[in-house]
Amino acid sequence: MMRNKKNTIAKLLAEEDIFVIHKQMETAYFDVKNRELGLPIWKENAINDVEEELMVCHEIGHALETPLSMLEDATIRKIEHSVVNVLEDARIEKKVKNKYLGTVRIFNAGYDSLIKKDFFGTSGKDLATFNLIDRINLFFKGNTDVVFSDEEKVWVDRTAKTETPNNVLDLAEELIAWMADNPESMGSPDESDEGESGESGESDSTGQGESGSSDKQEGKEDDISKDVSKSDDDNSNTSNSGDDSDGDGDAQDGADKNILEVPNKKDVVEGGKSGEGAASTPNITAETDSKFGKSITDARDMNAEDVNYVRVNDIDLDQVVVPYKKVIEENEKYYKKDRFFFATGEEVAELKKSSKKTVAYMVKEFEMKKSADAYARAAVSKTGSLDMGKLHTYKYNEDLFRKVTTLPGATSHGLVMCLDWSGSMSENLEGTLTQLFNLIWFCRRTNIPFEVFAFSNVYSKYNEMELKREAGAFDIDKFSMLNFFSSKMSTEEEMKMMHYVWMIANQWGQRAWDIDGYPQRASASYQLGGTPLNEAIIAMMKIVPKFKNETGVQKVHSIFLTDGAGSSINKKCEWKLNTYESSESYGEQVLSTTDIHGKCVITDPVTNKTIKTEDRYWSATPLLLELLKNRIPEMNVVGFFVAGSGKHGKVKSDTLRYAIDGWKYKYNSDEDIRKALADLNKNNVFVAKSKGYDEYYILPGSGQLSVEDFEMSDELVGASKAKLKTAFAKSSAGRISSRPLLNKFIAMVA
Repeated sequence: MMRNKKNTIAKLLAEEDIFVIHKQMETAYFDVKNRELGLPIWKENAINDVEEELMVCHEIGHALETPLSMLEDATIRKIEHSVVNVLEDARIEKKVKNKYLGTVRIFNAGYDSLIKKDFFGTSGKDLATFNLIDRINLFFKGNTDVVFSDEEKVWVDRTAKTETPNNVLDLAEELIAWMADNPESMGSPDESDEGESGESGESDSTGQGESGSSDKQEGKEDDISKDVSKSDDDNSNTSNSGDDSDGDGDAQDGADKNILEVPNKKDVVEGGKSGEGAASTPNITAETDSKFGKSITDARDMNAEDVNYVRVNDIDLDQVVVPYKKVIEENEKYYKKDRFFFATGEEVAELKKSSKKTVAYMVKEFEMKKSADAYARAAVSKTGSLDMGKLHTYKYNEDLFRKVTTLPGATSHGLVMCLDWSGSMSENLEGTLTQLFNLIWFCRRTNIPFEVFAFSNVYSKYNEMELKREAGAFDIDKFSMLNFFSSKMSTEEEMKMMHYVWMIANQWGQRAWDIDGYPQRASASYQLGGTPLNEAIIAMMKIVPKFKNETGVQKVHSIFLTDGAGSSINKKCEWKLNTYESSESYGEQVLSTTDIHGKCVITDPVTNKTIKTEDRYWSATPLLLELLKNRIPEMNVVGFFVAGSGKHGKVKSDTLRYAIDGWKYKYNSDEDIRKALADLNKNNVFVAKSKGYDEYYILPGSGQLSVEDFEMSDELVGASKAKLKTAFAKSSAGRISSRPLLNKFIAMVA
């Protein structure tokens, strides 16, 4: 929850799609190209929520206002970096607070908390002993007990009025010179304190500034800087936007560079002093700034395991979806009209003809279930009108009013199905397509909108389908969603498509080629390949909302049908500096890939939902499915796993165990697996629990996926009504059990 809150704050302040991440790093940073705001990994209870909110607001201020060149300019001009950092912090935080009034509370509460924890080294010390730049730092950080002389108030006032980075550099230069000429501004050693201020924690010293409230702080700033406008002009709140008349450069000048980083606190102290003649005046540094840097370092958890952060890709559907009209057109041009072509066409026509009775039976079952459910939820209420037919019973009956039964409004349903178009499906493809055809014909009869996509990594290899790579998102290979079927198709288009995919499924078949013709191989674009299941899930995050919008359905059922796990997806894209001297892009930022090792946090940028992996070894599939359901709440996600293989499509116990829990044997005993196998063999389907899916069905393979149809045998001719009734009931049950895909879908939508 807190992470989502920080992400939201960061996005609103930065006015761009950025994310807050935690990594092993010395200091916070803002990565412009990768759109990441990084914070260190903290020790437990070292940094609280309000302090992290403060850091987010502060870093966004630097991202918007501080140019990358500023620290370099300070070094060239030989200005002490810690002084520059103090004055720049005051400037950018003023900009953020003026633009976003709600951040005033965050800054005040955050700094108040950090002061109480002694992050600035003020505990037990008399603030009057600090030099001017330190007191300026404490004052603008919210410590209201700081005292300034009349001459010093001028510098506080000028600090409050800085508008541009160049203003800050000029002010720092002048302030250092003035302090050198005015030793009284350098403070004096606090005799009550020896060395460091002691341990972090709340102090009883009044000089610590514990009591500084937002109201008190704002009032004191007004007293010191009476001439400062209560609010900046709108234009002055955005990335300097021409305010820098000296040509210092806009903060956005660094937008095409990699890192916008708050100057490392270690570098701040050392950077201004290092180098020959670096600072003309020694010992004028902001000790509170360096102490804060040390406190931040101490708060870091150096032993924490680094966490990977990755975002779900924003898939452009035009880049991955192949429209059904294009699929038909390409296959129409490819296939020769030979004996194989006509033989398979006749087979599809026969499949449709033979399925009519069964589909009609399933439609009847569907309507009965739907009606039964509707009446179970019906509400009976009195109308207030007398029932004249009951009036004569007034002496013994109090219920004399008419009643009305109200049926609840029916929910409209839609189906989006993703079919595995991988090589391992070859022996199960014919049976799977038979189930699919029945489901399509059922949807046609019941006017249920549907779309069917085959996910493939082959089509994109032979066609110009570029997939945009995004910094911070998964590095996914090119893949395609082949739109095989749609309720928008005409009947003619539907039959053509069924014919073409049926030919593809039969290219490996052992046919009587002398009669039916030798099987034609599918075109290169439509051959079976790998299993981009995870990529398909990401695409569905865009496909399903589009489908809902176009059809107006209230509830969508997303079905994934596959025979194995998806291809691994364990890399992310990020901008990196090209260090290969032989490369043409040497010295430039290039989009490269990074392996995702260990624990991972996956974020959906649309919903801002995050899922964190529980251990180092994780599968992306259940995590992506969870994010898919979060994006489309009114949706069932159903998985069909074709687990059977071989000539008879039998399911092995180890395969079933894997399908259920991914080889985690401790969760399922041998006895459990035997019972599951018996259930599968009896019902032709086994309902399993699988993370990510609302329902997960395990199916046999090969011939067991075929659809059985009832045929009147000769022995039933002239049989009694009872015998015919029994035979018909048995046949109907067979029709249902041999169509698990259709049957389970009916149960869902009824």
